[in-house]
Amino acid sequence: MSAAITFKEVDEARYDEMLGVLPPALWIDKGFLVGEPYDHRRCKATGRLAASFAAFIRYRGKYYESEEAMTAAEFKAFDPSTLS
Repeated sequence: MSAAITFKEVDEARYDEMLGVLPPALWIDKGFLVGEPYDHRRCKATGRLAASFAAFIRYRGKYYESEEAMTAAEFKAFDPSTLS
């Protein structure tokens, strides 16, 4: 991906609230994408037009929310070990 997507730390209540608001569009071991697209744009991972979603990650007992909507391909490619 060309531009890094940044995340902010959130509390468990925010993570759980967003997990429960809609069925996730994608839910994998590191986290989930909220079930309704934020918009549609060119994916940084594939170069194709794709839906982007609010993203949430749980990593090492902490919870994070993306500061920019992510496509499914971007989310799958994101390495949580880069979170600070």
